[in-house]
Amino acid sequence: MGKKFSVLFIVFILIVSVIAGCSSQAGNGTTGTNSTKDTLTIGIPEAPAYMDPQIQATLASYRVTTQIFDRLVALDNDMKIVPALAESWKVENPTTTVFHLRKGVKFHNGEEMKAEDVKFSLERAIKSDGVNYNYLIIKDIIIVDDYTIKIVTKQPFNALLYRLSLDAAAIVSKKAATSDKDFNKHPVGAGPYKFVSWDLGGDVVLEAFHDYYRGEPKVKKLIFKNIPEAINRSIGLETGEIGLAYDLGITDLDKVKNNKNLKVEEAASTTVYYLGFNTKKPNLDDVRVRKAIAYALNTKDIIDIVFNGTATPAHNTMLPPNLFGSAPDTVTYEYNLDKAKSLLAEAGHPNGFKTTLWVPDTQVLKSAAEVVQGQLSKIGIDVEVKLMQSASFYSSTGKGEHDLAIMTKTSIDPDSMLRAIYHSEAFGLSGNRSFWATKEVDAKLDKASATTDRNEAKKLYAEVQKTVADQLPVIPIAIEHINAGMQSTVKGFNLYPGKTHSIYGTYFEK
Repeated sequence: MGKKFSVLFIVFILIVSVIAGCSSQAGNGTTGTNSTKDTLTIGIPEAPAYMDPQIQATLASYRVTTQIFDRLVALDNDMKIVPALAESWKVENPTTTVFHLRKGVKFHNGEEMKAEDVKFSLERAIKSDGVNYNYLIIKDIIIVDDYTIKIVTKQPFNALLYRLSLDAAAIVSKKAATSDKDFNKHPVGAGPYKFVSWDLGGDVVLEAFHDYYRGEPKVKKLIFKNIPEAINRSIGLETGEIGLAYDLGITDLDKVKNNKNLKVEEAASTTVYYLGFNTKKPNLDDVRVRKAIAYALNTKDIIDIVFNGTATPAHNTMLPPNLFGSAPDTVTYEYNLDKAKSLLAEAGHPNGFKTTLWVPDTQVLKSAAEVVQGQLSKIGIDVEVKLMQSASFYSSTGKGEHDLAIMTKTSIDPDSMLRAIYHSEAFGLSGNRSFWATKEVDAKLDKASATTDRNEAKKLYAEVQKTVADQLPVIPIAIEHINAGMQSTVKGFNLYPGKTHSIYGTYFEK
């Protein structure tokens, strides 16, 4: 009798353990009953480098911090400006815009957001070398009262609202951000989700903010899980380990689409992949060498191999066609190895030379680097690919330690894209990692951002694109198509062309 009881007791314990394991899995928002789904695990290809959105502009960080912080205004998925923390605004004169703040907005620490927080946040962005190129145009920030603030620019600036919609313009709690180091570890915003924990280089956990001014999020907990390999993000969806996965591998899309328990969302993006030259380094400071490399690159092969043919050629401009002012192919470099070798010989390198190609350790960028490495070997350039952890990559290239680098730039308006890549005020961490600029290009970009005549702005942007296509501080390669895979029970999620997708509005099907 005693032995029989013991056996039954062990069986009972095993059954309870299995049930508990299922419940735990359901709690991750991927499998199990709908009533227990309150957590969404999101597979991301690159770990965030920072939790403070005003240290440095990186997509990997902003994909997380955009859930924690809101801005004065926002861009919807159709790229239209909409109210956010500012409920309305009015242009007082060509250099002054008055913003009326929402009343009763709470930060995650319980403090009410007021004009002093807005002034503090924007001045903080202006002081940060990693993001300030977008905000140096601001001359003054004037508090009118607790819920009214004026932003004065140095000159008329037609992209102000777009700038204020960027993640770098996040409104932070002045009371919480007394130490930059501590704030990066414990960020406090007024967004839909509040910070819980962050394993550096690993997972980030956020939880729903009950007092969010637009209403508490339906998904109560988010886990951003760093999964660099695209195939592993797809497998995570299939096994139910994750509920949502960003940037699936092109070769995995059909498999995910054909799984009845999964679905895929796809959209065009404003992200450009490019090869950048450090023009302060020997060899790469010679435009003939840069042009030789341009002639040696077979863009079609790069797109076919790296993106399985789905990306769009950049056509020698950093402005995607869905951004105002795009002027493709003002100068062209058709694949021509003989021309490339001739230019190298003219520059004094008939047998090529050795160089390094720096790249963040993500699957797509790594694949692109390997293809470029192979193509340049055909003209005698011996390329060593240097894979780096993302934070180290952006920090080191911002200091100009690299030779070549493959990276991406995502933007929402022509000025922020072209200024970050080509303007002297953006040297280093702010985006201009080629360290190339001219007074002429600077002046044209400044004039284009100040004019209220769209035709004049378009003409100036075209002239800039022609100049840089000729001088080649960077070689635009491809415009990415974005996607996300998810469990079929995940509803309400929408892709944002700028790639910092908001989870707010996402919910589980009941």
